[in-house]
Amino acid sequence: MSAEDKLSWWREARFGMFIHWGLYSIPAGIWNGREIPGIGEQILRFGQIPMAEYERLAADFNPVNFDADAIVKLAVDAGMKYLVFTAKHHDGFAMFKSDADPFNVVDATPFGRDVVAELAEACERAGIRFCIYYSQRQDWHHPDGSWKEWPEQHPVPFDERDVDFNRCMTEKCIPHMKELMTRYGRIGLVWYDTPVDSTPEQSRAFTELVHDLQPDCLVCDRVGTGFGDYAVLGDNEFPYCSRNMDGEVPATMNNSWGYKSTDSNWKSVEQLLYSLIRSAANGCNYLLNIGPKSDGSIPAESVERLRAIGDWLKVNGEAVYGAGAAPFPNPLRGCLMTVKGNNLYLIFRRWPGSTFELKGVQSRAVRAVLLSEPGRPLKMKQSDSLVLRTLPDVSSQTCFPVVRVEFDEPLRVDPRLIPATDGTVTLLSGNAEVRPAKGSRLAVDRKGLPVAFHEKSGRLLWDFLIEQPGRYRLTALTNRHWSQQWISGIQLKIKCSEDNRTVELVQDVELENIQAHYHPETVSCLGTVGLSEPGMHQLSVSVAEMPQFEVHNPLCEDLEDARTLNLIKMTLTPDETN
Repeated sequence: MSAEDKLSWWREARFGMFIHWGLYSIPAGIWNGREIPGIGEQILRFGQIPMAEYERLAADFNPVNFDADAIVKLAVDAGMKYLVFTAKHHDGFAMFKSDADPFNVVDATPFGRDVVAELAEACERAGIRFCIYYSQRQDWHHPDGSWKEWPEQHPVPFDERDVDFNRCMTEKCIPHMKELMTRYGRIGLVWYDTPVDSTPEQSRAFTELVHDLQPDCLVCDRVGTGFGDYAVLGDNEFPYCSRNMDGEVPATMNNSWGYKSTDSNWKSVEQLLYSLIRSAANGCNYLLNIGPKSDGSIPAESVERLRAIGDWLKVNGEAVYGAGAAPFPNPLRGCLMTVKGNNLYLIFRRWPGSTFELKGVQSRAVRAVLLSEPGRPLKMKQSDSLVLRTLPDVSSQTCFPVVRVEFDEPLRVDPRLIPATDGTVTLLSGNAEVRPAKGSRLAVDRKGLPVAFHEKSGRLLWDFLIEQPGRYRLTALTNRHWSQQWISGIQLKIKCSEDNRTVELVQDVELENIQAHYHPETVSCLGTVGLSEPGMHQLSVSVAEMPQFEVHNPLCEDLEDARTLNLIKMTLTPDETN
C-alpha cells in the first residue's frame, strides 16, 4: 500500500478520541493529602514520588465500572472515527498483559483484565479504528528508561550507575511493541511520544518494527528524528494556517490529560467545536482527550461535551469529514472555511446577518444551502465578489451554522493577500516570504510560526493589496509557551511603504482563549502607518533586539534557534480616527 493510500482513512476521519488512563487516575492529582501541581498523568514526576510508593498503587487498581463497549459507543456517538489509548505512559505501567515486564494491569492489579484487548475488540465491533499510544523514550519505572528527574525515582541513584536507554529498549520497549503489534488485531496507528534525545537509529527501530509487523499501520512523527507518516503538533497547539501537511492536534477538554479531581477548567462545547473546525480548516485532524476515573467511569463533563459535539456533526459533519483547507490565503473574521470536491463550506462563528460577502472567488458558484436546511437554496449574486443575500436568521438556533457553496469546478481564488470587506489586511507568518540572513536557519514551521526568528536571522516579507489609501493601525500577535513569562525589550524593525521604524513589542492585550493555558497569545500595538496610494504594498519585519531568556526546549534543539519570536501575524486595520 502506498503512503497516500495508508493515510486515506486518517484524512477522511478528521476526529478521534484520545484516552489517558492508568495508575495515576487513583491519586487523581492528590498525594498524601497534598495537591500536586501539573498534569494528572505525571503526578509521579511532579510529586517526586519514590517509585516503590507509586508501584503500590497497582494493588488498589480495580476499575469495576470500566466498560470498553460503552466508551467506544461514546466515541461513535460523538462522531469520532478512531480511538488512541495509552498502552503505556511515562510511568512505565502497561495497560495490557505483557511477558516482558510484570508491571502491568493483568499481573499487578486485582482487576486482572487486559484493557487494551477489551478496547481493541470493542472498536472492531463498532467499526472504528483502534490505535495505541506508547511512550517509547520515557519510562520512569525502568532503571534505564529515563534520566535523573527526582532523588528517589529509583532505588539505585542515577549518579551511582551507568544509564543506557538501549537496555530499556531491548528489555522492555521493543518486546512491548512486538506484543502490541501482534496480539491485538489491526492497529490503525501508533502514537509514540516525547522522543527527546532519541538517536536516528532508535527512532528507525521503533518505526520499522511497526511497519514490518503491520505495514498499513501509521506512525506519528513523535517517534523522533524525522521519522513518521504524519505530523503531530504540540499539546493543545493549533496551526495558524494551512501548510499542506498531514497534521494532528492533540487536545484536552480541561487542563490535564489523565484524570485530576481538582481540574475544573472545562472548555465549553463551543470552544471544543471551534477547535475541531479550526483543525479541519487547516487540513489537520483533532484528537480530543478523555481521562477516565480510577473506577473506569468517564467524567460527566466529558460525556456531556462529546454528545453535544456529536449532535452538531450529525447535521454538519460533511464540512469536517474528508474536508481540507480552503485555498484562500487569508482567514475570514468570524468564519472558518473547509473544502471538499467542488464544495466550499462556510462555518460561521458569528452569523453575518442577512448578507455575506466573500471576496477573491474566481470560480462560478451554482448553489448555496444551509446544511441544517438543505432543501432551501440561498440567494446569491456573483461579480467581483460572491454575495449571499437574504440569509435567514439562524444565529439563535444552532452553534456554528454551516453554508455549503457548490461550484462548477474545484474552487479557484485570488492568491493575493487582499483586504477583508472592512479593509483589514491580515498577514500571517505562514504566508510570508522568508529572507534568511547568511548562515541563518530562519524558516516557517508546520504551524505557520517562524523558527529561529531573532536579531541575527533575517526578515519576513509580505506583498499585499490596499484598496483604500489612508492610515492603518498596525498590530502584532505573538504567542509563547506556558512556562515562559512575557519578555520585555523585544524590538522590531518595521518597513512599510515610506515608513521605516524600530518599535518595542509591548504586552498590550493578553488574549483569553482556548490556547491561553498552554500557549498564551499577546496583541502588541505598533502605531499607525500611512499608505497613500491604492495597489500593492510591502511590509518587512525583522527582530532588531531580543533579550536573552530561558527557552522551553524539550527536544534539545539548538539554543540559539530555539530562542525565537513566535510571531503569528501582523494586522493592518483602517484607522477611523483620521
